[in-house]
Amino acid sequence: MNKENKPNKTTAKIGLFSSITILISAVVGIGIFFKNKSILGNNNSDGWGVLISWLIATIITLTTALAFAEIITSDKKHDGSGLAGWTYKICGHKFGRFVLIAMPLFYFIFKLVDTSFFAGESVLLIFNKPVYDPVSGSTSISIEQNVWIVVLVAYLIMVGFITMNGISTRAAKGVSWVASICKFTPLILIGFLGIIFGALDGFTHTFFSTNTPITKLANGSSISILGIFASLPALLFTFDSFLIVGNAAGNMSKPQQQVPKAILIGIPIVAGLYLFVTVGQLLTGQRDVYAFFDFIVTKVNGGNKAKTVVNILIGCAIMLSLFGSINAMTLGAVRSLQAGIESHDIVGAIVFKRLGRNLPLRAGCLYGLIIASGVCGIMAIPTIILNSDSVYDGVSNLPTLFFFMIYALVVLFGLINHYSNKVEVKKMKIYPFIAVISIIGCGFAFGYNLFYEFFGRCFTDDTPVKWGMFKGQEIDRVIASIFVWSVLIIFIALPFINDLCISKLRPGTKQRLIWQ
Repeated sequence: MNKENKPNKTTAKIGLFSSITILISAVVGIGIFFKNKSILGNNNSDGWGVLISWLIATIITLTTALAFAEIITSDKKHDGSGLAGWTYKICGHKFGRFVLIAMPLFYFIFKLVDTSFFAGESVLLIFNKPVYDPVSGSTSISIEQNVWIVVLVAYLIMVGFITMNGISTRAAKGVSWVASICKFTPLILIGFLGIIFGALDGFTHTFFSTNTPITKLANGSSISILGIFASLPALLFTFDSFLIVGNAAGNMSKPQQQVPKAILIGIPIVAGLYLFVTVGQLLTGQRDVYAFFDFIVTKVNGGNKAKTVVNILIGCAIMLSLFGSINAMTLGAVRSLQAGIESHDIVGAIVFKRLGRNLPLRAGCLYGLIIASGVCGIMAIPTIILNSDSVYDGVSNLPTLFFFMIYALVVLFGLINHYSNKVEVKKMKIYPFIAVISIIGCGFAFGYNLFYEFFGRCFTDDTPVKWGMFKGQEIDRVIASIFVWSVLIIFIALPFINDLCISKLRPGTKQRLIWQ
């Protein structure tokens, strides 16, 4: 038996259930625990507007997932894994190579670094007590420790997960299972307890009541169309990374059947969970997870000690939830880097391939560790100077934002291919319909944020941008916009820089570069 083929057979251990848990771990992060607070703000605290916003975001995500379910069925061979490989098949060399390079070197690395940082914050949250504000009646929590401690803890967490993924696929799979359970438990509790205690309270705090001062708008209308549109980009971000399961295809026995099934089963589960949590919060009038459980403990006459214990448990649940997200991001990162090393598509591939020899996955881990460490070091400088997590928060949504345009374009090429039959796929009759919804939805999320929030509003609105999760601060909108557009330039330039380096380091290479 050929030694090179042996690892592929022995590592194909990820089944359908594990694929679904990997997808859920990647998608369900810290956002759902706090997202409804900003969505309520966009919708003037009207529950119906919030619910409609979630439903539309769910429809856009499901149509995108269905669209990729057709694209994935192509049996055309390519070395790229996941989205990169599918883009190559449907969109051709130039666009395919762009994604093949940008996916591991930009998307996964930045997502991994950011998620690790928030996980570091979640660890420290356990040692910080929530503060009750008697004026607003709300409970908030912040991190008292200096941010350099967060950076150090985050880096150690990231190194630990990269190492684990390089050593054991079984361990990584186990973390996904545990993290999924830890995510589901508090979120399901919010749904059930919200319905029960909302009813026991007579729904006196509900955001669905349009007759109370908290939800009544000045013009008498309870639903804001503008608020719904403004909420969609943020809500779509909570569904991102559902395609990450495609990067584990090399460890699946039947990836062509398993990946679409995992996506089409996993996304409805996540969507149902999000809607259930949202209803629970809306029925009790609570804006985030800490305020929600503070409300529940108060209703059962629990004292400060009970609230402290509950808050520690919430912190643990958030921490374990983020660990699941890091594990999924690491899985996607090292496997996409591994594919790039094996195919010589990323700079330095030959060196790392030699280092990996008969252990190609560990070569991907080593490459990922070096690149991610560099990104951590760069981002740590302004973070420590400002003693704020605003830089990490500002960067965290940008890979998602930029790849929404990638999703829209791939689905558009898939729509063209649906009629041209250039690449053979298993066609769905509803593909043209769902593709249009997906293209408009994903394109809107990209355009609204980039051209309205971070360009148009620079000239019409001097309201600062609030970036940061637990140690945030206000950033001047012009400065924030310059930052966002600068990162976009880096994102676009990165594949060209990669191939320029390859052409200089390997002048006689037969590698087909992005401009060829």
